[in-house]
Amino acid sequence: MALPLLSFGAGAADGFAYLVLGGIFTANMTGNAVLATMYGRPDYPSILIGALTAIAAFAIALVVGFRTARAGHSGAARKALIVSAICHAAVVLMWWCSTRSGPVVLCLIAASAAAMAFQTVAAKRDGVDHGATTTYATGTLTDLLKDLVDGQVNWCSIRWLSLFALPAGAALSVAVARTWPDVTPLIPLIATVACIRLISPEAL
Repeated sequence: MALPLLSFGAGAADGFAYLVLGGIFTANMTGNAVLATMYGRPDYPSILIGALTAIAAFAIALVVGFRTARAGHSGAARKALIVSAICHAAVVLMWWCSTRSGPVVLCLIAASAAAMAFQTVAAKRDGVDHGATTTYATGTLTDLLKDLVDGQVNWCSIRWLSLFALPAGAALSVAVARTWPDVTPLIPLIATVACIRLISPEAL
């Protein structure tokens, strides 16, 4: 259940970021690449800066994560998830304690994107099936259908659950934001901490 749970958290993180951090995604970097080119939108400079900040933070965190959580090392995925949880906790603290000015919003975007990157590292380490990821739904769907056509998996693959969990997390994030906005950044943190507790120290 680790992968669907993390997908749920990724959807919640994207929902939170898009709603309150200037229409930016922190898990979906493809979406940010598209947003960065939509120069006709109102407040485009802020959107561009936010999208580029998310992409840069995600990329840097991926490099750091893959270097420190080497495949085959004991507990590599769990270590990456712990760092992801720390980044999520930083988002919660900044959201609760800051003035949410422009620079703070960029820090929130960067921290959330880094959390998603370390989560992606965790999902790619320690023997996770090919095509199983928690932040890239298009790639997961493509690889899943390819494997189904090739007869490598069946229709009961857990990757289907991961695909449905991501929009479910986003929907919950939107619903919570309408009533208890300060609770919203807690959702991906809770999902990540719950996943850390579910998995063994050796594997995801």
